[in-house]
Parts: sequence; structure tokens; C-alpha cells
Amino acid sequence: MNAQTPVSPYVRPAIVDDAEGIAKVHVRGWQEAYAGLLAKEVLDRQSVARRMREWTEYLKEPPGHRWTFVAIDPAQGIVGFAGAHRARPAPYGPTFKITVLYILQSHLRRGLGRQLIHALARALAEAGPGAVALWSLEANRPARAFYAAIGGRLTAILAERQGDSRVTLAGYRWRSAADLAGKTAPQQSAT
Repeated sequence: MNAQTPVSPYVRPAIVDDAEGIAKVHVRGWQEAYAGLLAKEVLDRQSVARRMREWTEYLKEPPGHRWTFVAIDPAQGIVGFAGAHRARPAPYGPTFKITVLYILQSHLRRGLGRQLIHALARALAEAGPGAVALWSLEANRPARAFYAAIGGRLTAILAERQGDSRVTLAGYRWRSAADLAGKTAPQQSAT
């Protein structure tokens, strides 16, 4: 390979050693994605050290009930991640819940969101049948446009109190993880 040829980011399952990189993206991702949507104090309270402790413990849990994938830029390390877990059993509720999807703004519009969701959805589909759901800030228009573009159906709007403020969330759902995996699959050329 030519020294000037850039190496593309790639996606793989997360490991415990990824906790620090995930924590950094989690905090920066919050601060980038939610600037102007959440109170500055909420964004300023985000802590890499706290997130790193949380992610270290979370990534130690055995697979089968939680899944996390990271997007790695060979020159910069972790630049995005996505995660899901089995949802609590509820009548007519989803089997799986996507809990996080963050990509640094410097790496948006490169297909990493689709790659992360595709890897996650394939892992969920291998774990069994069932619907997939997620919640997004209603005001986060770019995220909501992405979820709609990959086949998410808006199923609920929910206002909830977080501390001294109220946030409004938009709920999206897919019939199955296999359906979500198919919607996010890389496009194949006809040639």
C-alpha cells in the first residue's frame, strides 16, 4: 500500500480495553450532538473518568445480553460506537433496545453510523428474533433523520423530567433486528 493512501475506519466488537476511547467519544459526542439542545450545565457535567468507569464495568459483562461495537480510525483511534441490550420483558415491547450511537462530528457523513448499526443489528439478529427500539431527543433532527432513513418507524413521543428540566423524546422501532440489518446493509453495486 502506498504511504499516501488513507486507511478507512473500520467497525469491530468492543473490548474492555476500549473503555477509555469509548468514554472520550461518549462525552465529546454528548457535547457535540446536544449543544443547544440540552442545558450547558448538563453538558459540562459530563466526565470522561466517570464514563470510563461505567464502560469498563459494562464491557466486562458477558455477551448475550449486551452488545457494543466501535468505529476505529487507524490514525485517531475510536471515533464512534453503538450499543444495545436486551430490553426488559414487557407485553408487546421490543426485544432489543439500542441505547447509544455516537460518532464524532469530524467523522460524520462517512457511513460509520450505518456500519455501526449494521454490525449491531446483525449481532442482535443472531441472538434471536424480536423488535428493536430506541429513544432520541425529539429536537435532534439529524439523528431522527438518520433513524428514519434506516427504516425506523416513529412510534411515540414522550416528555420526561430530567433534573430541573423537561426533555421530549422520540421513539423509533424496527420489526426485527434482521429487518434493521437489511436496511443498513452496505449497498452492493450492480457490476
